[in-house]
Amino acid sequence: MRRLLAITGLILLAGCQSVSENRVSVDYYSIKGNSTADLDREILRKGPKLTGGRHAVAVARIKIIPQIRFKPTQNQCAIRSANVTVDAKVTLPKWTGRAKAKGELAAAWDNMDAYTRLHEAVHVRIAFAFAKRIEEQLKELEPGPDCADVRKRGMAIVDRELETHHAMQQKFDADEQTRIAGLVAKQRNSRMLKRGT
Repeated sequence: MRRLLAITGLILLAGCQSVSENRVSVDYYSIKGNSTADLDREILRKGPKLTGGRHAVAVARIKIIPQIRFKPTQNQCAIRSANVTVDAKVTLPKWTGRAKAKGELAAAWDNMDAYTRLHEAVHVRIAFAFAKRIEEQLKELEPGPDCADVRKRGMAIVDRELETHHAMQQKFDADEQTRIAGLVAKQRNSRMLKRGT
């Protein structure tokens, strides 16, 4: 429960939406081992599967769900209400040996664990932002001659924003991969320079 509160707290700080208005759940898969190689093998074997069959360290599976109600009158139709929610299922690793671990391995795990939680929380925050954008645009939609027309224009907004949302999520992952690769290269070069002195 403490870990669920930790990740939802990060999401609240980042997303400015109430978790009660959305559905955010956190599940864990257990891994064990006494070295980074052991933990890497466990993650590669047990981590959540992505498209293509590759196992990830963690994943946030996100759905953005629009609920639109219409207000038909004799001459036109308008949107009565628009509520767009996020359904996010976050899957994270849980190292069963962490309580007894010490030293560099424990510190490395804690850093990776904290980064993974924050990374997935940002994915959820992005979804919250797009849910809000969709909701605002739907509420501003002009009335039409009938509800079929309003529904068509409303769904065009939803489809366009969902496509942009997907691209934004992919860009965040790509940017993070580039950033992490740069940090790894910088650390490697720093170690090589120290060895050369």
